[in-house]
Amino acid sequence: MAGKLRLPVVIVVRDTHLGLKYQLNRSDRHVIKNVSYPGWAVSVKTTSKLTLGIFAAVTVVLLLFVGYISDYSPQGRPLPVGRALQPDSKSTLSMPLPTSTPTPSLDPLAAVDRILERMEPANIAFNSPKSMNLHDTAVIQLLLGVETSIKELKQLVEAEGEKAGASIRVSNRMEARLTGPNFSITSITSEIQAVSRTGVINWRWEIKPKNIGRQFLHLTLSAILNVEGVTTPRTIRTFDKVIEVQVTWNQKVMRFVKNNWQWLWAVMVAPIAGWFWKRRKPKTKRSSNKNNS
Repeated sequence: MAGKLRLPVVIVVRDTHLGLKYQLNRSDRHVIKNVSYPGWAVSVKTTSKLTLGIFAAVTVVLLLFVGYISDYSPQGRPLPVGRALQPDSKSTLSMPLPTSTPTPSLDPLAAVDRILERMEPANIAFNSPKSMNLHDTAVIQLLLGVETSIKELKQLVEAEGEKAGASIRVSNRMEARLTGPNFSITSITSEIQAVSRTGVINWRWEIKPKNIGRQFLHLTLSAILNVEGVTTPRTIRTFDKVIEVQVTWNQKVMRFVKNNWQWLWAVMVAPIAGWFWKRRKPKTKRSSNKNNS
């Protein structure tokens, strides 16, 4: 070499992950050596052995510097082999673990129990005649009050007959039904009614007996519940009453004739017709004898 020292060198550093290229050009005569590092590729071109040593040292410095940068790169580049990952307790970017949402209890029976527990106490009073005539009609009246006592409700019952009272639990809708196989029953009021905290709810029926003797009436109160969106009745209490249905002597005779007219016709009318026929027959014989004489 003579004169000024020249460095005919080209150094090319490529980041194989980020696609970056760092190049320092001085000359491009011959490619002498390629040096690789994880994630990086370095090509050194030179034309003298003197410069080879210089650029080998520069290459080592660059590789160390680039390796240091790649370790702390925010792009999440893989660490060199042999370096273990250490948990960062101070990191604010840690992903929370998935948690399972507790499944609520789906016990349908427990749901009905909760509805029944919310029902309100209330009082009722109603009348029931001890006896009635077969051809008569009677009125059965039922009163319900949330804030009215049984005694007050009995005083408000206007229909005739023995009065009874009781305490029950009610919902905001109640059904009262009166049944009896040997009675004709006509509902005067609606059987399902809304229940309020104040005031008195009134049910009325008209009954007429069909047969004489001991006859049974059944008064059933049911709460109308909303179970899973379906309207469902729940029987609260049933009251059974006995009514003695009677008839007078005249009514007994008329009832007997009405129920037995078929054989009464044969027993009473047939003998009378026979007697009348026998009485008429001798008269016919006498008239024929007179004609012959």
